[in-house]
Amino acid sequence: MAIVVNTNVDSLKVQRNLNSATTSMSKAVERLTTGLKINQAADDAAGLVIAKGLEAQQRGSVVAQNNAQTGINLLQTAEGNLNVIQEHLLRIRDLTLQAMNGGYSAEEVKAMEDEVVERTAEIDRISNAAKFNEFQLFPVGGADPLVLQIGAQSDKATNTIEVDGVFTEATVSVLTGRAGQAIRFLDDGGDIIDDADFRTLLDQVDVGIKEISTRRGIIGAITNRLNSAIDSLDIQNENLLAAKSRIMDADIGEESSNYTKYQILQQASASLLVQANQQPSIALSLI
Repeated sequence: MAIVVNTNVDSLKVQRNLNSATTSMSKAVERLTTGLKINQAADDAAGLVIAKGLEAQQRGSVVAQNNAQTGINLLQTAEGNLNVIQEHLLRIRDLTLQAMNGGYSAEEVKAMEDEVVERTAEIDRISNAAKFNEFQLFPVGGADPLVLQIGAQSDKATNTIEVDGVFTEATVSVLTGRAGQAIRFLDDGGDIIDDADFRTLLDQVDVGIKEISTRRGIIGAITNRLNSAIDSLDIQNENLLAAKSRIMDADIGEESSNYTKYQILQQASASLLVQANQQPSIALSLI
């Protein structure tokens, strides 16, 4: 091999390897300190695209879980109010049956009616006042079906649950179909109403009780469905995180080994660079 001074090829080779070892060691340090295998797109462009897509879906699953739980809370609030309304209707039914029985004076039936009036007013108050945050649970005139977003994607058919038949007015007149007529056991003259009127009234109260039971049945079915959706989203979230981790997260054991390897190579290259830089000085012994 020729002895030259101007170009030290061995030194250039050692410098290249030293730079490579230093860069690799710095990369290992970065991965050890961040815990991530991909810290910028240049580390793995395709992997970054896949990982961010998984992250978007995973984060959407978390939000969807929260949505489903909020939906359950809303339904439970509605059912609590419906339960109270139903208890009032059951008591009104009891009083109606009691008033239908002969042997009571008009004054005694009036006492029963007074309780019915108060319970009717409370039912109407609950119907008008019941809210979940600012969401009116039983709006006058009804409302459109409530759509709960319980999926991470935009497709409505597979990512939503529709609640219909629950959030409608729950006043006594609507539930019983009495069209605004108050429940009374006495007529305008203060006399006890006819037996036929009592029986019609009893049937109307039964309609209201059945309507509340139907609404509560819908709430129960949808609540079970939402709980199932939460369980499914929990499993999905776990799997998405695992998939993302395999792409993004650094193997600390592997990176520790890489750091040690490149540290040794860096130190060896630095030592050899000193020797390579001294090789051209042999030319002085020939002069």
